[in-house]
Amino acid sequence: MSKIKFLADFEYDFQLIGISSHAKDYRLSWEINKRFGIKLIKEEEVVFSSKKAGNREFSMYFYQDDLEERDVRLIGNKSGGSFLVPEKKAADFFLILYDYNSLEIGEMMREIRKINVVLTAFELDVNTLKSKENLLF
Repeated sequence: MSKIKFLADFEYDFQLIGISSHAKDYRLSWEINKRFGIKLIKEEEVVFSSKKAGNREFSMYFYQDDLEERDVRLIGNKSGGSFLVPEKKAADFFLILYDYNSLEIGEMMREIRKINVVLTAFELDVNTLKSKENLLF
């Protein structure tokens, strides 16, 4: 039996900040909301299934700025012993930013680093990640 392979080329039109923090997702979300004056709202967990790891659930928060037509997502990178993006194990969370420029990203990282429950924040190039398709929602 022959195999058919599906090839898709997705567009990664967002910027990505990795965040290291020992805080729970709801606490980090609250701190980010307070710092930036936004309202990240908890959504249903993102579920990934695999034969090896079974079902893995990753927490996700979402904010949509209708005025400036921008979106922000905060998503956990860890679920039990599994990772959403395994090549970035140092990141406990990812902040996914749609329609932000590089100056705004730099300023956001500086502000995120000031949050007392954050160990560090760093910008990531989405196109260099092997498992970048896990970040498409």
